[in-house]
Amino acid sequence: MTTVLSLRGHPLSRPRILLSLAAVLFAVHLPFLHLLLRGPAPVKAAAPFHDEFERASLGENYWSNGGQWRIASGQVYSPGVGNNPLWLLMRLHARSEGADGDLKFEAFGDGRNHATGYVFIFGGWHNRETKIAKLDEHAPTQEDLRKALASAARPPPRTVQGIDRMVEAVREPIAAWSARRDLTRLEAGTYYDEGTPLTVTRTDLRVERARTYHMVITRKGRLVRWEMDGKLVLELDDPAPFRPESHDRFGFSSWQNDTYFDNLKIEAP
Repeated sequence: MTTVLSLRGHPLSRPRILLSLAAVLFAVHLPFLHLLLRGPAPVKAAAPFHDEFERASLGENYWSNGGQWRIASGQVYSPGVGNNPLWLLMRLHARSEGADGDLKFEAFGDGRNHATGYVFIFGGWHNRETKIAKLDEHAPTQEDLRKALASAARPPPRTVQGIDRMVEAVREPIAAWSARRDLTRLEAGTYYDEGTPLTVTRTDLRVERARTYHMVITRKGRLVRWEMDGKLVLELDDPAPFRPESHDRFGFSSWQNDTYFDNLKIEAP
């Protein structure tokens, strides 16, 4: 027996209804079509680049999709923009007024979206952590990942009853096998690819309110190096560095604190 489904005679088959439905679907998907077709962020500056921000407005070299970024007293002012970076429209010194620290900027992103490159966070999470984060500031460090996988690979015995016991009898061996496989890949150096988040972290640094810091970021091959006032803060050895054609932008950022940036200088290696 053959069954044929047809909308003939159905109210949705009327041209006026179909046209309205198509218009609604197009409107709903328009933002996604825009993301797909918009292409890379524009370029309006070139290295070497130097900006002291001694003017009234940011000008055409900068762009942001959120937050009231502006120039105040010769500095870039970020009034707690909630991770909406101010991107410099170019391929590739700061202070915080908040008691909780959280100085933040991004390098080698896509020029449009937060956390698309390396995020540099000084005194984040109520002035407790300083880190370089690739793609995700909440991602584990390599050592934390190793410990988590080792624990999952050899889970301690648990007492479960009923249906939970049946579920765990199937789930646990698969999860343990997957963890052992990932642990082997991690030790062999094949776990990370370009899209795998990674962080390096330290917890002994604190942002001093209203103090001005001079930051220097250097990237050479796999190594991303962050220096502050002439001293090393962190180094990230990225096993799978970004391709330069899609990760080549710099942006100022912040979370909830008022932050000021000044004297930006970018040079090609």
